[in-house]
Amino acid sequence: MADNYLHKSTDEIKYFSMKMFRPNMDSIPSYPLPPGYSFQLYKKDSNDDEKWIDICKAAGEFKTKEQGMEMFEKYFGEYKKNDLISKRLYFLVNPDGKYIGTATAGIDQINGKEEGSLWWVSIIPEYQGKKLAKPLVSYVLHKIAEYSNVCYLDSQTTSWRAINMYADFNFVPSILKPDNFEDAWQLLSKLCNRNFLNDIDQTD
Repeated sequence: MADNYLHKSTDEIKYFSMKMFRPNMDSIPSYPLPPGYSFQLYKKDSNDDEKWIDICKAAGEFKTKEQGMEMFEKYFGEYKKNDLISKRLYFLVNPDGKYIGTATAGIDQINGKEEGSLWWVSIIPEYQGKKLAKPLVSYVLHKIAEYSNVCYLDSQTTSWRAINMYADFNFVPSILKPDNFEDAWQLLSKLCNRNFLNDIDQTD
């Protein structure tokens, strides 16, 4: 979920699902947007549902609009009912007013507690590689820090470029997904030229 914009999946990289977390929300790096770009919150009584689906579909998160509608309802159905969606779902907008990216300041149940979670980071292909990913992630992490002192995210080894970026934001491996834990992080250590396994003793 959330970071296919940083890579194109390849069969040469073995797929493992994995989880990362930021053990505290202190000293989040800040990255400014290029001139003319902006962030917009989800608006009620608009077609923002479709904008989200279009962005994530273009980024390869799912293949059809029908799948996108299912994912939107799964992750944001309750948020729409209590209007939390208009406080948590962010869009990245280009200078012409086109919605080109999205990320969500989410909440997950972790060990019986509600914890901050970074959801659905996506940027449409023609705007990838334009130094927009880090400003988007940074902005949403600052929002998560307003209600949580920790942040989790789910990803996969095929998204290794995204994993490398999240490590720049001080995310470390989480043992909450123990299956293939060492295999996954050994592979990611090689791909990212980092020793992620050194961070195991910091995990939750």
